[in-house]
Amino acid sequence: MSAAPPLAPVGSPRYEPLVKIASGGMATVYVGVLRGPLGFQQIVALKRPHEHLLEDPGFREALVREAQIAARIHHANVVDVRDVELTGASIQLVMDYVEGASLGQLMAAAGRAGRRLSPGVVVRIGIDACAGLAAAHALADDEGRTLGLVHRDVSPQNILVGLDGVSKITDFGVAKAEDDSRAPTTVGTLKGKVGYMAPEYIRGERPDARVDVFAMGVVIWEALVGRRLFKGANEGQALDRALREEAPRLSVEVPDLGDALDVVVGRALEKDPAARFQSADEFAAALEEAARRAGYFASTAEVSRVVREAVGDTLAARRKEVRARLSELGLPSTRAPSASIPEPLAAQNEAAVASAASHALPVSAMVAAPAQKTGRGVGLGIAAAVVVTVAVGAGVFMVGRANSEGTEAAGAPAPASAPATAPATASASAPAPASASASAPASASASAPASARVTSPARPKSTPTATATTKNRLPPNPYAK
Repeated sequence: MSAAPPLAPVGSPRYEPLVKIASGGMATVYVGVLRGPLGFQQIVALKRPHEHLLEDPGFREALVREAQIAARIHHANVVDVRDVELTGASIQLVMDYVEGASLGQLMAAAGRAGRRLSPGVVVRIGIDACAGLAAAHALADDEGRTLGLVHRDVSPQNILVGLDGVSKITDFGVAKAEDDSRAPTTVGTLKGKVGYMAPEYIRGERPDARVDVFAMGVVIWEALVGRRLFKGANEGQALDRALREEAPRLSVEVPDLGDALDVVVGRALEKDPAARFQSADEFAAALEEAARRAGYFASTAEVSRVVREAVGDTLAARRKEVRARLSELGLPSTRAPSASIPEPLAAQNEAAVASAASHALPVSAMVAAPAQKTGRGVGLGIAAAVVVTVAVGAGVFMVGRANSEGTEAAGAPAPASAPATAPATASASAPAPASASASAPASASASAPASARVTSPARPKSTPTATATTKNRLPPNPYAK
């Protein structure tokens, strides 16, 4: 990859941190807001490294390299890096805010409740994460040459699960491309989390996509079983276990699971990379096929429910804090971009639309309806002109008839009033068709010849179910006051 161009610091930050989400050994992550021109604003995530680390030029370069790598990956299962901002000596990464929890947090919440995550939810999260890794592995340069990118830090903490039930890979801080000579791995130095390192990487061999496949296998095994796989009293013992010990079969650790996933997860955990799945896509396809046969496959709605049960209260409190901070800054409340419509509500909305469609007006009435909404005054004026014209014409007609037949014409008798429920503009263009309701006032009906009047069928009434459901077509805005 080419050298990073120098970044010019900006005079004042466009991104304001609002609420702290988490803090680790390298950086702190905040919910932040982008303040743009003309009142534009958007909720984002801000990753700010600790100040003492910024004194190391190598660390600053690595942070910018992380942004460059992640910004080139455009995939639904990868957290987007949108911007890098420099303010004086400080630097921060601007990322999509995923409102939800990490897989590690979901596993911890399930453990505290004395249970494990359901196999279907684990498989759904695992397939999403594999899709994100596959996109990273396939990243190419401008000339179409694959960069050979490897994440090297796949773990439950780096898989974010949103309220929409979609999981995303994040934190490419230790990712490495084959041609990235600016970030060589020092001999004897390992980057990533010890319990998820592949044996060949521990031995010092050059990492490739199969290193991430092994780590993903460890993640899925731990999420299904509910405990760490290669845990030791210290890092050295954990590394030794990863090198020498075979992973126990899932059906032995959790008999209720059966053996449906034994072969697939076992292959991902092979010590020999040649015997392992050769790509994240291959692993995901095999995992999905095995899970579907066993009935272990959850929808995004089920994953969303698990997230809400685990961290719903925490997220609600965070939203309250965000609203308070926005108010302090004199900014209107906004909504987290990742909190999309949950699948059950989306399905309910689709049903409402379908129900409303079944009660649609006739074509003639549908053509006239927009005019009523956008230009009702014009339509009524035209209708009045038509009424006057019809009345004058009718009077002339009756006077002529009286003169010719020698009888006195006092005017046509007034018939029963025609329905007046259709839009007034229905009579503005042409005589009303049989499917349209009479649009002129009652006085027009009294003056018009009987042969010109038609009776329209009653307009179908919307069902209460459709009306009630349509009112809830969008979820409540969590950031609205």
